[in-house]
Amino acid sequence: MKIKKVLIDVIRICIIITSVALVGAAAAPYIDPSGFDWPAFFGLMYPYLLLLHLVLFFCYFLIKKNKLSLLFLIPAVATINIFLNSFGFNFFKSSTKPSINTFKLTTYNVHTFKDANDFKSSVRLPIFQLIEEEQPDILCMQDFQTYKKGDSINIAAIKAILKTGHYYNGPKDKKLFPTKSIITFSKYPIVNTGFIILSEGGGGNQAVFTDINKNGKIIRVYNVHFESLGFKPYDYEKWKKGNIFGKFKFLFKVKDRFSEAFANRSEQVKMVKKHAESCPYPFIIAGDFNDTPASFAVNYTANGMKNAFREMGKGYTVTFNGGLPDFQIDYVMVNPAFNVLDYNVIRKQLSDHYPVVARLNF
Repeated sequence: MKIKKVLIDVIRICIIITSVALVGAAAAPYIDPSGFDWPAFFGLMYPYLLLLHLVLFFCYFLIKKNKLSLLFLIPAVATINIFLNSFGFNFFKSSTKPSINTFKLTTYNVHTFKDANDFKSSVRLPIFQLIEEEQPDILCMQDFQTYKKGDSINIAAIKAILKTGHYYNGPKDKKLFPTKSIITFSKYPIVNTGFIILSEGGGGNQAVFTDINKNGKIIRVYNVHFESLGFKPYDYEKWKKGNIFGKFKFLFKVKDRFSEAFANRSEQVKMVKKHAESCPYPFIIAGDFNDTPASFAVNYTANGMKNAFREMGKGYTVTFNGGLPDFQIDYVMVNPAFNVLDYNVIRKQLSDHYPVVARLNF
C-alpha cells in the first residue's frame, strides 16, 4: 500500500507539471514571444507534452478510479485549437470538382538542392522530376540559391518543365534585396511583383509577392521564408537521438537561439500581414514559416485566413524531415475568397523539407 501511495503521489506531481506546461502551450498562439517567450517553448513541445500528459492521466485514473481525476483532462482540452492545427480530421471530406478558376499551388523549400541526409550530394534532378510529375500551376520555392551560374540553369530548367516564362525572384539590385534564395514560378501571367525585406544583411529569410492573372482575375501570392534557427547537422542529430527528457534538456541549452528566432518571426509575420492588409486582390501566404502549428507566427498569420491543412489535411502531418522540429513548418494560408479543394504533403525525402501541395479555387 505504501508503494502504491508513493506511486500515486509521483504520478500526481508529474501530471500537475504537464498540466501547467499544456496551459502554457495553449497560450502560445496568442502571446507574442518578442515580449514573453516561455509559452512558445511549451508550444514547440506540444505533441510530446500532450502524449505524456494523456499517458499519466490514464495511469492515474486507472489507479485512483476517481471522477475528480477527470479534471486533469481540462488542460488537454484547452489546447484544442493547437490539436486541430496539428491533426487533420478531414478523412470524409470529398474534394470539390475543379472549375475554370481551380489551380494547384506548391510550396517547397529545396535546401539549395542538397540531399537531406548528405549535404555534399545534390538532389537537383530528382527535384526536377518531382516538379515535372506534379506540374503545379504556381510554385513557391525557398532556399533556391546555389551559385550564380547554377541559379540561371535551375531557373531555365524549371521554366522548361512547367512550360512557362513567368517567374519572380526579387529585384536584381542586391543592395535592395540581398538574396536570390526565394522564387515564384507561375503558368499564368505575372502582372506585378514586389518584395518585403524581412531581415537585413543578407540571408534567405525574405518575402516576395506576385500578382497573377488567372483567367482575367488577379490574385496575389506571397512567398515567404521566415527566420530559421541556423542549426548545423550535429544539432539535429542531438535532437533526433534524445528521448523526451533529452529534448527538453536540448531546448534548455539552446534557449537563446530559439528565443531570438521566435521574436524575429513574430516581427516578420506582422510585416507580411500588414502588407497584405492593403492588398486589393484575394491573396495567399505560402512558404517556409520555420514554426509549428502551436506558434504565435503561424496563428497570427492564420487569423482571418484559411489554413489549407486545417481545411483539408488528414492525420498528423510533418513537412520538415531534418529532425528539428518534427512537425509542420511549411504552410499554405489563403484568405476567405479561396476554397481549399485538396491538401497533400509529398513524402519524398530529397530536400530537408517535403513539398506541400494545395488545390484551390476562387
